[in-house]
Amino acid sequence: MPVLRLLLNGSVATLLMAAAALTATAQDSSLGPFPEGHVSASSRKLAPDAGPRQKYAIVIGNQSYSHAPQLPNAWNDALDVADLLAGQGYDVTLLKDASKRDFEGLMQRVLFDVDRETEVLFYYAGHGVQIGSENYLIPTDAQLDQVDDLPFETVSVGSLVSILGARARLQIVILDSCRNNPFAGVKLQDSLGPDVREVETGFASLAAPVNSYVVFSTSPGEVALDGAGDNSPFATAFLQAASLGSIPLTDVFDNVRRKVFVETEGVQVPWDSSTMVEDATIASVSATADTTAPTEDNGTSVARGLTLFAASSAELLPVDATLPTPDISIAAPLAPAVPIGATLAQDLALTPADTVGLAEPPRGGRLVLLDDQGLQSAPVFPLSASDLGRLGFAYVSGPTVSFGQDPVLKVQFKLDLNGAPKVVQVDLTPDPCDLAAADHLDPEGVGLARFANEIAPEAALLACQAAVAREPQNGRFHYQLGRAYAALRRHDEARTEWDTARKLGHSRASYAIGNAIVNEARETGGSALEAAPEEAMAYYREGVELGDPYAFYALGRQMVRFGKTGQDRLRGYDLLMRALEVGHTYAMNELGYFYLDEKSEYYDPARGLRYLNESAARGDIYGYNNLGLVYMNGLGGEKKDARLALDWFTKAADGGHPNAPGNIGTLIATGALGKKPDLGQAVEWFDKGLERGDANAGAYAAYLILTEGAGGLSPADAAYRAGRAAALRDKKSVERARKVLEALPTEAVDEASQRLLQALGADVTPDGAFGDSSKAAYQTLADQHGDTSVETDPVERLIDIARIHWSTTPFRVDLY
Repeated sequence: MPVLRLLLNGSVATLLMAAAALTATAQDSSLGPFPEGHVSASSRKLAPDAGPRQKYAIVIGNQSYSHAPQLPNAWNDALDVADLLAGQGYDVTLLKDASKRDFEGLMQRVLFDVDRETEVLFYYAGHGVQIGSENYLIPTDAQLDQVDDLPFETVSVGSLVSILGARARLQIVILDSCRNNPFAGVKLQDSLGPDVREVETGFASLAAPVNSYVVFSTSPGEVALDGAGDNSPFATAFLQAASLGSIPLTDVFDNVRRKVFVETEGVQVPWDSSTMVEDATIASVSATADTTAPTEDNGTSVARGLTLFAASSAELLPVDATLPTPDISIAAPLAPAVPIGATLAQDLALTPADTVGLAEPPRGGRLVLLDDQGLQSAPVFPLSASDLGRLGFAYVSGPTVSFGQDPVLKVQFKLDLNGAPKVVQVDLTPDPCDLAAADHLDPEGVGLARFANEIAPEAALLACQAAVAREPQNGRFHYQLGRAYAALRRHDEARTEWDTARKLGHSRASYAIGNAIVNEARETGGSALEAAPEEAMAYYREGVELGDPYAFYALGRQMVRFGKTGQDRLRGYDLLMRALEVGHTYAMNELGYFYLDEKSEYYDPARGLRYLNESAARGDIYGYNNLGLVYMNGLGGEKKDARLALDWFTKAADGGHPNAPGNIGTLIATGALGKKPDLGQAVEWFDKGLERGDANAGAYAAYLILTEGAGGLSPADAAYRAGRAAALRDKKSVERARKVLEALPTEAVDEASQRLLQALGADVTPDGAFGDSSKAAYQTLADQHGDTSVETDPVERLIDIARIHWSTTPFRVDLY
């Protein structure tokens, strides 16, 4: 399953990042306060000791479009810019003809590769358009022929700028785009409601996070020229101006503006926008390269540290891959950056006069130089013997690595020692804690991931306890230990670990703490969709500011569902849409629900179904369950299809979805599957749902037992299920369960109470006569659990005992 990235647009990001911290109280953003002890993004990004320690560049050339005109110079422009930047000390990632999924993978890589000590330069050559007030880059496979295509076919520039700005210390975004409008006249939805806007030529102006420099190759709303030579006029001017040495950023683009204006005879005028608060340059060394020299056909420019990123090179080699016999083998733990230089220097027996070149770059990662604090910079080959000692391998996260028995991830590259090639192999072994409990899209993760329903709790606990004991200052291990505790329903211990992870700078911990606050009532009361308390919202805001995709989703969902104003809902929608643009399945499910609500003014079935299908296509169990509901109930104009619904529900139930078992029970009980209902089988499925916190499943099972004698079960069996359902928090289901209890004889209700007391360890006999011994057992348990209101009414007493019972077996709220 792909690991995807959730983003925000530039305007919201600007508002979130502009405020400064207040003394002793939480800082306020445009969306509300942050949690106490929060440190603003600006403070993190602009630490006073030094500027960026790593220069990281992303260069994209989109030339060969499937459904739009070709751009003859885009690939040349990207190759030449990438080669120049590699020579200026940037660690360059180069993409050719990027599809929508390639962009999603790129966002994921940014999440892992970029930190607050990084300067990022993003260069894009290709088609781009304006829709409404937002700008969009066009992937090579984009096909815009339906009004709801926008988030699935394009990439929002605002999203891109926001994610870079949230992670990096400073960013330079260069858009050599708007070369024409390939979708003139097409109208698309780009807002919360049904309104559509026409695809316009050019780009609109753009708000950006602090310490950003955004450059457009032409003025807002205008067309940029592709050029008659090997490069566009803008790329030609940029290559020349950026080769002049270490001069201020503003001087570089002043030169570019003048050159482009003169060369195009005033037709094209580059435009820029800055929120820079630090001095910046592009060149870190005086450039000596001839920018007009031909570029290698394969575009790898390996001697200058350029990484060609494509689907075939984004993965590490599998453990059983056929590999050349290495000259040097290095075993290391899988980590964001692994020191390998000392071993290389020793095995190569270098003299001080030796230099080492790079004959072939690694797949699935890149080579970096590490300082004494572990911070990375791009190496410029050939390396001296002393510099080789600082060499490291930085793992580049690709698609989620599948889990096997003791997986070892292998990577090879080839060095050149005085003309002799040397094959180097690095075997990376994941930490057992990462294998057991790593999370998707964790900004400080290592690229491995398990959804909550995939965690084996006991194994994860042991692995992560060992990891924390070994590395107590590693926030990632504390966060993952918290996930293990949550899976074991040990929620207080989970919260403690997440608090520690947050203090150690782990971004995902803020979202986890927010969820822990929301889930406090769910632990013993089951699932219920409610507005998050303000304390949880504050932690979600902090996660948004730190660039965590799960926080974007969580905050957006709350604002769309429970926002008090239209502006709140628009902001929440914007957060969810940025998630959806990069494939975040939770946001897809939320927006699918949103648009399939027939009572809503925003009802749009085609749009809603598109979101759910996209989620299911990415393997999300909630997408599976939602599609099951569509075909069970005929939502969005779809025909009812019980067999298809059963298939979707079964896949969801197998993955741990809390409500899917109850939905299967409903299909069976109603006879929707086209045969006489097996009510006993239906009750079995309802019981599975009730154990996962589905109150509706418990109430339905109780009703079938009461009215139909389902499964040959007794009235006491009905009371046992109804009492447990009535102790949960789903209001409609609680009402149904109470109606069943009111229709049952007192003896059945009391016997159910006695069964629960017995399950709690009381020495009572379930006989339906709630006598002195049963009352004494109830009183004892109530005292033990701090229950001060002992009930005498049989129904209320059963529900109260059921609440105590649920408190001893809390739900897997990490699955809600």
